[in-house]
Amino acid sequence: MGQLQRQAFRKAYGKIWDLTMVEVSTEAIASLAQYYDQPLRCFTFGDFQLLPTVEEFEEILGCPLGGRKSYLSQASIPPWLESPK
Repeated sequence: MGQLQRQAFRKAYGKIWDLTMVEVSTEAIASLAQYYDQPLRCFTFGDFQLLPTVEEFEEILGCPLGGRKSYLSQASIPPWLESPK
């Protein structure tokens, strides 16, 4: 990947490319994998669930939401999802 392509990718997707270059411990990943809860998409340790917040994802990836809302609140439900009155 050329320098210009890398810069364009970083502008669009933040630091996600840098994460592919990080050395990882296979043993650590294997240990953590047993605690990953696929349906909830988080790590579950007994009664405790561990997952990054949206703000932490923004910091890790260097890709801010740019003023967009991270989830729909009750006040901003799209009209096609509202129940008929």
